[in-house]
Amino acid sequence: MVNRVIIIDDDPISILVTGTMMRKNEFAKELSSFEKPEKALEYFKNEYPWEEGAPDYIFLDVQMPKVNAWEFLDSYSKIYDCSDKRKHIILLSATFNPDDETKARTHSMVLELITKPINGRILERLL
Repeated sequence: MVNRVIIIDDDPISILVTGTMMRKNEFAKELSSFEKPEKALEYFKNEYPWEEGAPDYIFLDVQMPKVNAWEFLDSYSKIYDCSDKRKHIILLSATFNPDDETKARTHSMVLELITKPINGRILERLL
């Protein structure tokens, strides 16, 4: 079981499904979610307990209105000192896009790109 996981997805059903799978599989001690990436960025800037370290994982939807995953990661990297190069971002996508996969492979914080929905085998592998 990991300590802290944050889900960022504009679809409340996806958040529900992902969170339910995580609770069912006892994946995380603490689970937070945001439907708006802007709200997640505000949380990271103003409220997140950085003294406890970065989240174990951030599950981030690739395609969101206003702020997509790549824009989020750009802003997040200005908040979080990425110098340790710890990969802790799991990108989520409902559709397979080769461009997203290429970007994911080369991004310093992205661990992998997963096609929704999350299942127990994926969570088990991440532990």
